[in-house]
Amino acid sequence: MQQRIRLILILLSVQLPLLTTAQGLMDGFMKGDRKASLAVTYSQETYDTYYRGTTPFRDPNLGTVTTQAINLYGVYGLGYDLDLIVSAPYIRTEASAGYQPKQEGFQDVTAALRWEAFDYKFGNSRLSWLFALGYTMPIQNYVNDNILALGQGSKNIDGRTMLHYKSGGFFLTGQAGYIRRGPVTLDRIVNVYDPSQVNPNSGMKVNVPDVTEFIVRTGYATKRVYVDVWGQQQTPYAAGTDIGPGIPFPTNAIGFRRVGGTLFLRLVGRLGLNFGYSTTLEGQNIGKSTRLSGGIIIGN
Repeated sequence: MQQRIRLILILLSVQLPLLTTAQGLMDGFMKGDRKASLAVTYSQETYDTYYRGTTPFRDPNLGTVTTQAINLYGVYGLGYDLDLIVSAPYIRTEASAGYQPKQEGFQDVTAALRWEAFDYKFGNSRLSWLFALGYTMPIQNYVNDNILALGQGSKNIDGRTMLHYKSGGFFLTGQAGYIRRGPVTLDRIVNVYDPSQVNPNSGMKVNVPDVTEFIVRTGYATKRVYVDVWGQQQTPYAAGTDIGPGIPFPTNAIGFRRVGGTLFLRLVGRLGLNFGYSTTLEGQNIGKSTRLSGGIIIGN
């Protein structure tokens, strides 16, 4: 009986991959004054192995976790050197084994401003230095402390800087960011966890660890074709817990290293299709997931 209870508690401590952070929200390409684009994409992410701390673990009572998402992503040029970016995903997640009911609904809305602060031109090449500031908050009050939670439920501030180099069709972008995550109120009462993670403002609130993020992206871009490959490293900055019995989901320190690629083809006029692939190379308190995506992009 005790083993069964322990198994259930472990299952309740698995952290989902967060789709909205896949490959980052921003690239180094400015939209331009009063130009806009809207993307509607579908993605599917699966894993049957997850990391307890940094140790890979597979559990037959969990099976394969599948997360499907429809994401709306829009960019509008407020000026020559200032863009507004908005993203909002609708997510459904479920496990192939166990008894946890699937979760479905809107996750978090993100709004960000991207500013091209400096622009250096030399010959046919161009080097840009950009800054971005974003804010994320849940669209609805979804369950945040469950095996199939749609997200962490925290309100986040995302600050980052980017260097973007382009010569002809070739480009190379590097960015570094810091994501400050606010505390969340748990959906259940837990009796065993690290006391240092409890937020002092309320006994029902816990801290969500902040993270740092580094992304490198390179590829080839023209008006009709865009292709890239990228690598993403997210590392817990603040102290957090590891997956274990009685540990709340939001307090887990989450990190990962992912690689992936994107292909965009313009079909006709302002209409194009995009495809994406990514996989997790290593992680910390997260699923070892593989993601496929595809969508329609309309705009400049």
